[in-house]
Parts: sequence; structure tokens; C-alpha cells
Amino acid sequence: MSTEVQSTEVGKKTQQLLHGSLKHVKAAALAALLVPLAAVAIRPAVASLQASGGAVGPTVPTPCDFITSGGFVNTNSGRDANFGVHGGCKNDGFWGHVNYVDHTTGLHVDSVEITGYLTTDPPSNVRDICGIARTNLGSSPQVRFRVRLMDNGEPGNGDMFGIRLDNGYVVTTRFLNSGLAGGGNIQLHEANPSTTGPTSSPSETAMCGDVLPPN
Repeated sequence: MSTEVQSTEVGKKTQQLLHGSLKHVKAAALAALLVPLAAVAIRPAVASLQASGGAVGPTVPTPCDFITSGGFVNTNSGRDANFGVHGGCKNDGFWGHVNYVDHTTGLHVDSVEITGYLTTDPPSNVRDICGIARTNLGSSPQVRFRVRLMDNGEPGNGDMFGIRLDNGYVVTTRFLNSGLAGGGNIQLHEANPSTTGPTSSPSETAMCGDVLPPN
């Protein structure tokens, strides 16, 4: 199966889960669905968000890798939102898909292009995915987005998710399972021969525009 066909199929399945009872899907099954068909090793949790002396700013991971996730969180207003997100480097470029549904507002975000994949103060277990998405909002049907994912180990208790759109919508980065009634899992995967990024890392602005992290 080609990379393009595989990505399309994963996107379709993610949408089916998002519009079904996603919160009742076992995290392990969801993670297995989102992982590409090639076998990969799971990266253990690494450094935290805290910067160390001499750390650099957000940049494409070296070597580049990929991340998969699915689940639900409480929004800033305290209601459920479902997400299915994966992204990384692939064949000298960026790859992925973002699907997000806010059940309070009805907002649906569905990516059409991934423009960046970056980490903060490497080495770090934080990955940001940036790109362009279509929405079901008449006032701003197309938006730039920035999703933040943090893999803090298994079984997902300490994993974190956040999203910001350039129309002002934001869900600040928060735990999936630890005290906020969220659920799901985020998996950061080791680099493999196909997860090659651009020859030189684009700037944060080139990848994400003026969309700030959802801190």
C-alpha cells in the first residue's frame, strides 16, 4: 500500500472513530490503528518540557520521528472534545493528519496540509504538529492550527494534548487521564529509514506561521 493511500485510509478511520463512541475505544486499539503498517519501536519517555542550559528553540527533531494519538479531553469550558492526531517526517517532508471535534461548540477541524513537525528544546518528549485545516465554521472555514502532544509513558495517564487555531480557539495543553476526566493515549515512535525530514530545518514561523503553542 502506498504512503498516500495508507494516509488516506488512516484519515477515514480516524473520522469514523471521532463520529462514533471514541471515548469507549480502548487506547491500545486506537494507537494500533494510527501507527503506519511498518513495524516500529516505541520511544521511551525522555526529557521534560523544562529547558536546560544551552537548549535551542523549537526545531524539527534530529533524527526525525513520528507520533500517533487518539482520545478525548476536557476543553477550557469543561466539556468533552475528541481527537485523532498523527504526524511526523516522511521521505524528506512532513506527514500526518489532525481530526478534532469539540462537542460543546460542534467545531470540527480536519487537516488538509501538514506544514511542520517540531520539538521544544530537544531532546524532548513534546511534539508540535502545524498545518492548515478546514472547519465547519462559516466565519472561518479554513484555519492554521498547532497541536501539541506529549508522551509521558504508559498507559497514557500523564500524556498531554493541546490545540490552538489562528481564529482564537484554544484548548490549553492538559492531561488526558490525570484528574481531568480525559482518556486515550499518545505514542512517540522511534525514527526509521522513511522518517526523513527536510534537509535543513525550516524556522518555527515557516512551519507554524504566527500560531503560538497552546500553552
